[in-house]
Amino acid sequence: MTVWDLIANAGRRWVLTLCGALLMGLGVLWVVNVPPLYFAQVRVVLLPPVAAQPNAYGYTSESLIDLAGVVARELRPPTQDAQSVSGDVTLVGEGIRKGFSVTQQNSGGQWQYRFDEPVVEVQAVGATPSEVRAQISTALRQVESTLAEIQDEQGVIAANRVRITLNPLQPQLIEEKGSRVRAIGSIVLTGLVSTLAVVGGLGVGRGGSSRRRSKRSGARGDASAVGVSSA
Repeated sequence: MTVWDLIANAGRRWVLTLCGALLMGLGVLWVVNVPPLYFAQVRVVLLPPVAAQPNAYGYTSESLIDLAGVVARELRPPTQDAQSVSGDVTLVGEGIRKGFSVTQQNSGGQWQYRFDEPVVEVQAVGATPSEVRAQISTALRQVESTLAEIQDEQGVIAANRVRITLNPLQPQLIEEKGSRVRAIGSIVLTGLVSTLAVVGGLGVGRGGSSRRRSKRSGARGDASAVGVSSA
């Protein structure tokens, strides 16, 4: 079947063609009206205490890395069993539309855990900028309180406590719109292919039946011609 045959079939099957166009239009309308998501991320860096007095969590970078891991585990939801393999993995990429996370970045890959920095990653996602700012603030307060509770249990005095700093100092909001042009193109292409496939399939079935009827009629005509000649 040629392209012109498909176009002709689409014209004959205009009801199906119209239905396909309407579905494509609804898909494009949905993509255009999808509200954007807002995302923010900040690194909470653990720093050794300023004072030189003993602190079991402040001697070396390894102990600070361990402390960061304890904080992340305390704030990790029960349903989350593993740390992120890559720092590029975001809540938006995981399909989460509201909430925050506190994780320790795993540098060892999928099959091995390795943590190289005394850092916890805080991410937040929401439908509005104010919602994301509130989520980030809540997460940072929980990091600070968890860190304080851990050191309270060890009896660390205020002068010897591990400190934190943010990188960057002010979390930057990012509007996640996705590629709407790509999504619209995919919907239109899928709709066209699907519609033409349905219309073309129906056209082939009808044409095939017509050809079979023509062949049977031709065969009967040939047999009649042979009978006349024999007579």
